[in-house]
Amino acid sequence: MKIILTFLCSLLLVCTGFTKDKRPNVITLLVDDLGYRDLRCYGGPVKTPVLDKLAAGGVRFSDFHSGAPSCSPSRATFLTGRHHYRAGVYSVITERLHKMHLLKSETTIAEVLKKNGYATAHFGKWHLGMPVNNRDNPTPADHGFDYWFGLVNGPGPSHKNPTQFLRNGKRVGQIKGYSCQIVVDEALTWLDEKRDAKEPFFLNLWFNEPHAPIAAPDEIVSQYGALNDQAAIYSGTIDNTDRAIGRLIARLEKLGELENTIIVYASDNGSYRPERNGELRGQKGSQFEGGHRVPGIFYWKGGIPGGRVEDEPAGVVDLLPTLCGLIGIKKPAKVHLDGSDLAPLLTKSGKFKRHQPLFWITGANMVLRMGDHTLFASGTAKSPIDFKAANRLTEQIKQVLGDDLEKVLDGRDVKDLRNRLFNIERLANPEADRLKRQLRDLFYFNEAWIPELKKSELGRVQQLYDLSKDLGQQNNIVKNHPELVARMKKKAEAIYASVMADAPEWLTTEELDAAMKPRGNKPQRPATGAPDNDIAKLLARIDKNPVPKDYHGSRHQAYVDKVMAGLKPEQRGRVGQLWKEKRRLNPDMPNPGASFVRILTHVAAGTGRTEEKEN
Repeated sequence: MKIILTFLCSLLLVCTGFTKDKRPNVITLLVDDLGYRDLRCYGGPVKTPVLDKLAAGGVRFSDFHSGAPSCSPSRATFLTGRHHYRAGVYSVITERLHKMHLLKSETTIAEVLKKNGYATAHFGKWHLGMPVNNRDNPTPADHGFDYWFGLVNGPGPSHKNPTQFLRNGKRVGQIKGYSCQIVVDEALTWLDEKRDAKEPFFLNLWFNEPHAPIAAPDEIVSQYGALNDQAAIYSGTIDNTDRAIGRLIARLEKLGELENTIIVYASDNGSYRPERNGELRGQKGSQFEGGHRVPGIFYWKGGIPGGRVEDEPAGVVDLLPTLCGLIGIKKPAKVHLDGSDLAPLLTKSGKFKRHQPLFWITGANMVLRMGDHTLFASGTAKSPIDFKAANRLTEQIKQVLGDDLEKVLDGRDVKDLRNRLFNIERLANPEADRLKRQLRDLFYFNEAWIPELKKSELGRVQQLYDLSKDLGQQNNIVKNHPELVARMKKKAEAIYASVMADAPEWLTTEELDAAMKPRGNKPQRPATGAPDNDIAKLLARIDKNPVPKDYHGSRHQAYVDKVMAGLKPEQRGRVGQLWKEKRRLNPDMPNPGASFVRILTHVAAGTGRTEEKEN
C-alpha cells in the first residue's frame, strides 16, 4: 500500500510539472482596456510577437472574460476569485467620491501564495483604493504583496514620463520613459536584487496601456499610421507593451526560470474603441460581450501542454482557484469562490466542470452565462441616475464643442458621444471639460445606493442570446425559449441573492442620512449676505479685469490646479461660490474658461469680502 501511495505522489508531481523543492513561479499580466481583436494572435492589427509565441506555446482561450466591464471591479475579481460586490468594490473607484476599496478581509492570490512560501510583488496600476484623500485604505502590502511599485490609478500626464508612481507607499516623482517599460524595469530590478532566489515568486504586473491618455514612441506609432492618429497611437501602446513583456521573458530565460513559470495574460475589460472588439457588440462599460470578452492566455512550458485554442468559457474569476489547482495547494478555506479550477482543462488531467455559471452584475442588472446562452435580467431597484439631466448636459457639450465635436468623436457616430466623454481624460475646451465632469458625476456610483441594491430582486428578463449562432448579440430570442429563460432566471436569482448577502454597506447610518438628504432643485446662492444685484455688480467688475499674462487657454486646467493649490480653504470656497453665481447669471457666457480665471485671480489677490463690499 505504501509503495502504491509513493508511486501516486510521484505521478502527481510529474503531472503538475514541479518538484517538492521547486514550485512553479507565477506571473500575471493584466493590461488596461485592451480589445478582443487587438492582438495579432486574436486576429488583430497589432504586431505582438511575444504574446503570439506565448499563445502558441500555451493555451489561448477564445471565450475568456474579465471580472467586469470596467476597471476596479474587474481587478477585485481578478485577485480574489470572487464577485467584486462581495469584495466591496461596486464600481470604478474614485477616491474623492468613494470610501469603498478592496476589503482588507478578502483573501487574494498574493496572500494564498505568500502563505505557501512565495515571494510576492506588485508592479503597475492598482485602482483598488489607496490611502489618499485622508482615507485610511489598505495598500497592496495589506493584500499580501511583500513589495510594490504602483499607481493609485493612471500614470499621468500620459504613458510618457509618468509622475504618479509610488514605491512601497512613497512617491517616486517623474520617471523618464513609457509606463509599460518602467513597470517591467522595476520588476526586473526586483528579480535581480530584491528577492530571495531560493523562493518561488509571484509577480503581478498590471499595465496602464492602452488606457487613455495614450502615448507610445514615435518609431512604433509610425508603423501603424500618422503620429497624431489616435488609432495608431493606441496600437503603438499595445506594441510597446508586448516589447516590454518580451524583456521580462528574456530575463526569465537568462535566469533559467522560464520553463518553471506559469504566465497568465488578460485585459481588465474590453476596449473603448468599438472596432477593436471585432464582431462583438458593445465596448468598455457594456454588459454585452464587447465589454468583458477579452484575450486570455495561459503558458507554462513545464506543466501545460501547449499549442491549443480552448473554446470553453472562462475568465479571470477562475484565476485564484486555477493557480491553486496547478500548483497543488489548498484553496482559501471557508471562502465562497465564484470561479472554478481550470487546471484539469489546462493540463488535460481530468474533466472540467464549472460549479457556478459565469455572471456579471452592474447596478441591479445581471448577465448570466450558461452554455452558449447569455441572459440579461434587470433588478427591481429604481435607477438613481437622472437621465434627463444627463441628456441636457450631453446636448450642452455638443453645443460648446461646436466644430471640435468631430475631433472628439474620432470617426464615431454622434450617438457614441457619451461613451467617448467617459473615456477621454480631458477636453481642450475648458467649459466642455467642466460639463463633461458634471456628466460623469451623474453616473458615478454612489455608496448611498447600496441599501436599495441589496433589497432589490431580479424582475423582468430582458434579453437572451445564443452566442454559438449570434456572437454579435443582435437576435434577442427571449420569447422563443421560455423554459430555458425560467431555468436561467432561477439560477441568476440565487447568485444575485448570494452576492448581495456578502456585499458590504460602506456608509454609516449618519452618512447615509446625509447622503440621502434632499438638496432641492433651485440653484444655491453664495453665502455672502449680499443681495443678487451686488453680486452681479462685483462679477461685472471682475469681468473687466485682464486675464493674467501667464495664463494660456490650452493649459487651462494645469494653470487652475496650480493657483488653487496655493489658496486657503476659505478662498477656494469663495471661488466656488462666485463661479456658481456667475454661471447662474450668465449661463451662455462666451468664454467660461477666462471668466473662471478672472474670478480665481480676484480671490487669489487676497481681496476679502469687506473689500468686495466697499468696491
